[in-house]
Amino acid sequence: MWMTRERPDLVIGVGGYVSGPGVLAGRLLRVPTMIMEQNHFPGATNRWLASRVDAVCVPSEAARRRLAGKTVVTGNPVRSAFFEIDERDDSRTVSVLVFGGSRGARSINRAACQALEVLGALDPPPRLVHQTGSADEAQVRAAYGSYAGRHEVGAFFDDMPARVASADIVVSRAGASTISELCAAGRPAILVPYPHAADDHQRHNAETLCEAGAAMLLPDDELNGTTLAAAVARLVDDPDRRREMARAARSLAQPDAAGRIADVAEGLIGHRDDGGRGVS
Repeated sequence: MWMTRERPDLVIGVGGYVSGPGVLAGRLLRVPTMIMEQNHFPGATNRWLASRVDAVCVPSEAARRRLAGKTVVTGNPVRSAFFEIDERDDSRTVSVLVFGGSRGARSINRAACQALEVLGALDPPPRLVHQTGSADEAQVRAAYGSYAGRHEVGAFFDDMPARVASADIVVSRAGASTISELCAAGRPAILVPYPHAADDHQRHNAETLCEAGAAMLLPDDELNGTTLAAAVARLVDDPDRRREMARAARSLAQPDAAGRIADVAEGLIGHRDDGGRGVS
C-alpha cells in the first residue's frame, strides 16, 4: 500500500466518500489526520470522520456547530482578486450578474429569459450579464434580443472577479466556492440552491448567508420568471438594502483562509515531530 510505503507526514481529507478510507488508513498508521469541509452543512463523510481526526477546518461558525471534534474556523480559500473588489457606486445603472456555474443552470437560464419583459420595463432597466453554459447559449442569446436594457450573454466568462466587481446583484447557485467569493467581494446575492446537491448542502449554504442578511433565498422549485423578476426588482429599487447585504456578506469573509488552513496542517506536523497528536 502506498501509504504504508511512503509514510506521509499528514493525511488531509477534503470530503466525499473516497476521503474516508484514506483518512482512516492514516489513523491506523498513526499519521496525523485532518479534514477540510467547504460547506456550511458538512457532508456525510466529514460528519463521520470529524470526531476521529486531529483537526477539522470549517468555513464558518455554522459549520463548526454541526461537527464534533477539534474544529477550527478557517474559511474557504478564495483568490485575492475577490477581496480587492471595491464597493459599488449607487449612482450607476444597476448591473445584475446571472450565472449557474461553469456549465450553466437550465432552471436559472429559463427563469431569467422569462423575467426579461418585467425587468426591461423598470426605469431604467438593469444591465444584465448572463453566463449561460454552452448548452443553452443560443437559446438565451435569442431571448435577450428583445430586452430593453443593456446586456451581455456568454457561454463562459473566464474573468469572474471582474464580472463580480461590476455587479450590484448576483443571481447564482450556492456552491461553497461561489458563496465564499461573493462574501469576499461583498456582493448581495439571490441564491438558487441546486436541488440535487448531496445532503441538500447548497440550501444550507444559502440559509447561512440569508440568516446573516447577505442574501435572498429562492428555491429552485419556486423559481420562474415572475419570482426571479420580483426578487431582482426588489433589490434594484432598494439601494439601502443592497448596501446592508454587502456589509453582511463581507462580515462572513475570511481573508486568510489558505494561511489558516496551512497553519493547522503545519501545527499537526510539528506536533507529530514533538511526539504528540492533535492541534496545539
